[in-house]
Amino acid sequence: MSDPSAPGKKAARSFDFQSMMEQARKGAQERTTVDWNDEIEKAKEENESRIAEMKIKADEAVKKMQIPGNHKTKNTSIEDGEEDDDDDDDFGPSIDLANASTADNEDASSDDEDEDRSKPLAEEEDRPDDDEQPFFPLTHEIDLKHGTKSVSCLTVDTNGERLISGGFDYELKMWDFPTMDKSLKYSRAISPCESHQLRSIEFSPGSDMLLIASGSCQAKVISRDGKNMYECVRGDMYLIDMQKTKGHISTLNRACWNPKDLNEFMTCADDGTVRLWSLIRRTEHVSCIKTKSEQGKKTATTTCTYNTYHTHVTQNEYLITAGCDDGSIQIWDRRRPFVNVTFMSRRAHEPENSITSLCWSYDGRNLASRSTDHTLKLWDIRNFKQPLSEYRDLHNRFSMTNVAFSPDDRFLITGTSTRKKTDDNLNDSTNVGSIYFFNRNSLAEPEGQIQVSEGASVIKTLWHSKLNQILCTTSNGIIKIFYDTIRSKQGALLFANREERQKKANDYFINMNIINPHALPLYRQERVRNLSVIRMKNREDPVKSKRPDLPVSGAGSGGRIGVHGGTLSSYIVKNIALQKPPAQKEDSRAILLGYQEKCEQNPYWVAPAYTSTQPKPIFQTSTEDKSRAKDEDDEDNMVPMWKKQKT
Repeated sequence: MSDPSAPGKKAARSFDFQSMMEQARKGAQERTTVDWNDEIEKAKEENESRIAEMKIKADEAVKKMQIPGNHKTKNTSIEDGEEDDDDDDDFGPSIDLANASTADNEDASSDDEDEDRSKPLAEEEDRPDDDEQPFFPLTHEIDLKHGTKSVSCLTVDTNGERLISGGFDYELKMWDFPTMDKSLKYSRAISPCESHQLRSIEFSPGSDMLLIASGSCQAKVISRDGKNMYECVRGDMYLIDMQKTKGHISTLNRACWNPKDLNEFMTCADDGTVRLWSLIRRTEHVSCIKTKSEQGKKTATTTCTYNTYHTHVTQNEYLITAGCDDGSIQIWDRRRPFVNVTFMSRRAHEPENSITSLCWSYDGRNLASRSTDHTLKLWDIRNFKQPLSEYRDLHNRFSMTNVAFSPDDRFLITGTSTRKKTDDNLNDSTNVGSIYFFNRNSLAEPEGQIQVSEGASVIKTLWHSKLNQILCTTSNGIIKIFYDTIRSKQGALLFANREERQKKANDYFINMNIINPHALPLYRQERVRNLSVIRMKNREDPVKSKRPDLPVSGAGSGGRIGVHGGTLSSYIVKNIALQKPPAQKEDSRAILLGYQEKCEQNPYWVAPAYTSTQPKPIFQTSTEDKSRAKDEDDEDNMVPMWKKQKT
């Protein structure tokens, strides 16, 4: 018998291919009977209804934001940490999201008629309406603390990811929007120009380099991370002709990049020149342009700019513009020699008032100017004698106050300064720093105004085209960012509601007392806190203090001679150098005459031999009396020099 627990033999399975093919054929026939046209129509209706709802919500949000008087800003409170989630839910998705969803649905649909219907609708939505009220992204604001002194320069890269600020505290600070949070701390701070105030900072067109103009006469180019890459040479201040110098000799006022050539930039200074530089040529400038006054003398150049910051504009692309300290605007064409100006407005602004900013429109047709005569003017170089329009009573007392165009090229923005406090305007509520918005077609009346600070002036203003956010700097060290939660993108929206990063255990440093075996009281050494006591003891020790050997007294020892006078030097010191001169000076003639009487009384040696032949000597008796009557100085003169004893 076979074991029932033993596994049985495997039997081969047989498949009927004809029946399987027949079953597959029947299933295919059943599927082909489904009406796919109905299904496509249903999907289209659902998409159209969803798109219509989103458009209605977007239109309602736009109408709410364009209500007059709705320009009051809501300050984003960093301390309270309040978020605007309710407002976002009420407004619904933005217009950009509705357009994006429409494009996705159009791609998914294969019907050409639906694509033709959606294109006119999208074009009508994107087309700006000139009759509608202008919109400014001013619903929310954020304050960045740069320092305590004035923030004089500001720039943002093309992508809107990094903000660079500089001021009178000599520091350049970098703010990275993608990594910031509610703490609003800068990522890095450097001092590129040592003890010089920063007057102008600008990103290169590729956003990989920074051009810095400071209070010195040498401009610098640093990398995006702060590494020095290029420094302009210094000119010779003793040369009169500025064309002969290799660089500036006075304080820089402005520096800007060439939008066409990525290796070229331009600087202007108080020495009355505008110089073009190249990163390839490091020894001297490429070109030098002189600015002259009406009398033909040099005048300080306070600002300069290229024709446009956009490379696709071809109109007026070869023009270099400069504003001078005498209120004139001078323009040169690069295709001609820089000897004579191509366009000039000698009295563009009031004399003895410097022009603080020049800015070309994005289409390259108009030029806006800002000056310390408290005016803003718009020019057309085809008729450069009179401005197209102007607006007065915009107080300005900073040489870095600028003017800028909006991204759509329809508006101009500029900041105002506060007046010096006096007894008359001490309680004046209008004496505040503000940002003014003007329509490009007419500067007669401002389109809007927003008060930035009560006790500080607005210096720099910037309206970023990609972020659609307005940034400004003030004289109290604050950088303000104005944005809109619907119209603005990235920038401040990235970190406005981002919570602070929680600190980890590795972020803390704890001072721990390490106890080793020799730290026990038995092995502990006494610690002398007074170092003067230790130094006194070491000074008494001849080995530690390395004291020289004392002189030997008495007999010598250890190879040292102790007897005084045992050596030649000691003998000379004893007998000659230490010999004291006699107390009284001796007269040799008087000593010889002292033996005269003795020789006469007892002539023993010489006198007896010459008694008969020697004549009677006659001596002069008055010499001794006269010598006694003279002063001591005369006695010294009578003695020969070689007989005088050295004292």
